[in-house]
Amino acid sequence: MTAPLALCDAASDLAHRVADLLSSPEQVAGTAHEAFAALPPELLQPAWQPASLLLGHPGIALLHTRCARNDARYAAVGHAHLAAAVAATTEAGPAAVGDLLLPARLHAQEHGGYTRLLTRSAEVHAGYVRAHVARLVARRQEHGPGLAAGDYDAISGLAGEGRGLLLAADHGNERCARALRDVLGFLVGMTHPLPSPAGDGSRIPGWWCAPDRYLVPRDRAEFPNGDFNVGVAHGICGPLALMSLAYRSGHRVPGMPDALRRMADWVVSLGHPDELGTQWPGRVAHPEASGEPSHPSRQRRRSREAGARSRPGWCYGTSGIAWTLYLAGRALGDRRLTDLAEDAVSGLVRRPYDAAVSADPGFCHGRAGILHTVSRMAVATGRTEWWAAADELARQLVAECDTRTPFGYRQVLPPSPLSEPAPHRVHNPGLLDGAAGIALVLADYADARRGVALDEVNGWDAAFLMG
Repeated sequence: MTAPLALCDAASDLAHRVADLLSSPEQVAGTAHEAFAALPPELLQPAWQPASLLLGHPGIALLHTRCARNDARYAAVGHAHLAAAVAATTEAGPAAVGDLLLPARLHAQEHGGYTRLLTRSAEVHAGYVRAHVARLVARRQEHGPGLAAGDYDAISGLAGEGRGLLLAADHGNERCARALRDVLGFLVGMTHPLPSPAGDGSRIPGWWCAPDRYLVPRDRAEFPNGDFNVGVAHGICGPLALMSLAYRSGHRVPGMPDALRRMADWVVSLGHPDELGTQWPGRVAHPEASGEPSHPSRQRRRSREAGARSRPGWCYGTSGIAWTLYLAGRALGDRRLTDLAEDAVSGLVRRPYDAAVSADPGFCHGRAGILHTVSRMAVATGRTEWWAAADELARQLVAECDTRTPFGYRQVLPPSPLSEPAPHRVHNPGLLDGAAGIALVLADYADARRGVALDEVNGWDAAFLMG
């Protein structure tokens, strides 16, 4: 199929125009801070966090480093955002230092420099993560099983922290390689089944989240016996993606293949196939998904019921889960998993989106994340029939950009039950939900559609455990 060159040009040009709107770290930070401060508190939306890869300057630096491939003047802007991020880590503390590793590494690969920053950041991050693992081990020994999603997830837990370690380890940092082995060892142990807290003799997956660890009160009402999170952002697909990437890269610990298999098989067991393809629930209550093979009809029935609530996005939905299963299939050499991932993407491109997704242009919940998954899967598999859906998503995102706004795009927040019924729109420059993430997706779409090779691993989307 001939690439729609005009659309590729428009997508690439738009990515650079958004980068221009994000060119002043001071103005970006001021506008974002004011925008989020004005939101109703009941929306529980993460605020602008200047040191955060997903929510602040480091993610924006990724966009400018990407645009500098075509125009060298963007390299200085990327450096300015990195400098702002470094300054912000003084207040944010060592937990934020790992967020510097990916943007600094990608900038250094293109433009040199950052040797001291990368060395020091890797050292601090490795020490922080090893201490995090030690705290989790000590807590388990003292209190028994029962995790919080933030212990292991891709946003603030070991899966996200481990991705920074993997990047540094791939570039020869032995201290990060040792810390990565600690992370992988903990995650392997986390996959071993546990006795059910119900005391009925059944076994449950080891990543069970205990209700006393919930941060949001409504979760305790919805999941009084705890739950199992399926998605990438806060669920088991985050560790599964990290471990698949690490395994293929040669960073392995005892028991890792079996752990990969346990996680992947559990995710597969929750899939809800229909005439279009497979979908997954975002979260499953205990004891509804014990992982035991003794109740397959009940498991399938509840998966069917959850299918109506399935989402298409990266964070909890089909696009993130499908790509993770594809990574696991490649790591294990299991065609069954890669075929299932392809089946899910085939359904994803044919399935209509609900109103929330249709309104949301962002990466995490919205159409940018779906576009990126479809583009990467089309490149990885050679399935050219998916490009039509990618083209339509790209057209929508290009058409929706409004350069009269501060960042070109606004994040769309679903309405709160406690506020007016209309969705909120907020000026968000960040990677996870905002303009920088959308622009990076469009830049990669344009290159992939033209046949330009994408970074298969350790590219900007490593921030989302996609490579």
